[in-house]
Amino acid sequence: MFAFTLLGGFELRLEGRDLRALPRKARALLAYLSMQEGKPVPREAVADLLWTDRGAEQARHSLRQTLLVLRRELGPDAHDVIRLDERMLSLAPETVQVDALQFRRLSATTDRVSLEAAAALYRGPPMEGLPAISRDFDAWLETTREAFAQHAAATFGRLADACAKAEDWDAAIHNLERMLALDPLREDVHRRLIEMCGRAGRRSEALRQYKACVDLLRRELNVAPAPETEALVRRIREEERNGSVADPPTSRSVFAAPNDGPPWIAVLPFRATGRDPVPDYFATGLVEDMVCALATLREPIVISSHSTLMFRNALVDLRQVGRELGVRYAVSGSVRRLGDRLRLSAELADTTSSAVLWANSYDFQIDHLFDTQDSIVSRIVGTLVPRVQEAELHRIRAKRPETMTAYDLVLQARERIYQLDRAAFDQAQPLLQRAVGLDPHYAAAQALFAEWYTLRLGQGWSETPAQDVRRAERLAKSAMADDPFDARALSLNGHSRAYLHRDYDGALTLFGRALDAAPNDAASWMWSSVTHSYLGRGTEAITRAQKALRLSPRDPFSFRLYSTLCIAHYTNAEYEAAADWGIKAAESCPAYTSNLRYTIAALGEVGRTGEARELAQQMLRVQPSFSTGSLLQTHPYRDRDRRARIAERLIEAGLPA
Repeated sequence: MFAFTLLGGFELRLEGRDLRALPRKARALLAYLSMQEGKPVPREAVADLLWTDRGAEQARHSLRQTLLVLRRELGPDAHDVIRLDERMLSLAPETVQVDALQFRRLSATTDRVSLEAAAALYRGPPMEGLPAISRDFDAWLETTREAFAQHAAATFGRLADACAKAEDWDAAIHNLERMLALDPLREDVHRRLIEMCGRAGRRSEALRQYKACVDLLRRELNVAPAPETEALVRRIREEERNGSVADPPTSRSVFAAPNDGPPWIAVLPFRATGRDPVPDYFATGLVEDMVCALATLREPIVISSHSTLMFRNALVDLRQVGRELGVRYAVSGSVRRLGDRLRLSAELADTTSSAVLWANSYDFQIDHLFDTQDSIVSRIVGTLVPRVQEAELHRIRAKRPETMTAYDLVLQARERIYQLDRAAFDQAQPLLQRAVGLDPHYAAAQALFAEWYTLRLGQGWSETPAQDVRRAERLAKSAMADDPFDARALSLNGHSRAYLHRDYDGALTLFGRALDAAPNDAASWMWSSVTHSYLGRGTEAITRAQKALRLSPRDPFSFRLYSTLCIAHYTNAEYEAAADWGIKAAESCPAYTSNLRYTIAALGEVGRTGEARELAQQMLRVQPSFSTGSLLQTHPYRDRDRRARIAERLIEAGLPA
């Protein structure tokens, strides 16, 4: 077994043998590959990462030499550990144990035992003390360290909540102190620590913490504490004067489920009903699969299934669920046997009002129980996510503008962007500027802002195309740097690489990382489908687009999925199917010019020239400056003949040359 201890240091061991004597770039190579969780990485990308300042040929030679060194040092174990061919490199995951990856898995849970194990693993940033390797490797390492610091802070926060719930004040305070050590300027954590010291009866310590907070905010930011902090300290001082006992802690956690951020959701144990109930393990398995599917997404944030077991076999008060678990939404349901069939009923509810937001039933044969389970879970999750987004949008419309958070602003901007009405589209820009200003490290805001610029370019609405390309690129990279595991940021960066820069290999690498992080993210499947179309891989593009549609069958912006299928079928020379999907997308969103171009070309291929000409006129109303000559220069199809063929069909439909 190859053991990597990366958090808070850098130690490599093979079957207990210390590999400290390895050259530093050989150690860096092993560490980098260990963080990929077994995923193959192109040899050229690794060579460029480690030998940034050398030419391509010299970098490849240096990589070959380093691999020879590793083979010699690792001996017979090298072939079992390092997998390589002419193009790709990876470490066999079954032979590698990495503390950083263990931390990442454990920190994704909510139960106290796992969180304590994760907290114990985090001894500091990854590869602390490693000397400089190369410009690009050092940049990757800095991004990785920032991401792990954020994960660690969130882990300490959730663990502090769990300890406070158990009235283990010392442990709660210790974890909050660890959280502050990572980001000393977070006033909300200072406030939570002050409150916790007060709950524990350590009021003098609470007041010392307040003074430290005041001094730090004044020195570093030249600001005073927030009114909430001042109110908390006034209450503690009054309690100290009166000698009163602190109030019991509130059930709602400032870390588990903030009121103003991405929504939290709980999947409650499904009930087995009827005279001949199904086995408990099936209902339990459904819930666990749903939690796992939701856990791969950034929104909504799902509570661990272990935390919902307290509600098994009980009449559930949804408001109590919201208070106990700190969630805004809950999924509940039942499984009932009907002869040789099973009926699964599920519903989504708002825990603040107990209002049912969505409900549905699914019937399937008992004989195909396990074959259909994955399909059922995908259908339910694919329907839940858009419903939660709709509910969130409805909720924030009632908020006053001055109370809007970055998350609220992103939701409002997303709604305006995908209307593809020019006025509404332009309104999204200041919303996203405010969101990024409120939270400069909110990856979702930066990713959506990058998509706004990319879409403005695609619609032909940009007055400064070169600047918009740079802005989109900068925002996409910044989103990925702020959260290297955010599938939306990764997939948007991939689309940007393919669409704006024709870097198809780089794009596919990013899509692979996105889908590793979130296998059920419909947007990642959709964008990766488009890139496969650019490469001429029509069959693969269709498969990925169909997967995206299955994962989000009730997508509020479904025209993007229909358009992706149009592009995929067009690439595969299935022009009737391409035209049908394109028309469906155009009916949903008449102003999406990318879809109109492919649909016009598909209609021309099958001789439906009248419809093609009508859509061409519609397109000119949206983008009066369009010319096929410009399209030929910028179209991301790799095959020149494909680009020329589209241009011919567009000219035949009456679009300017």
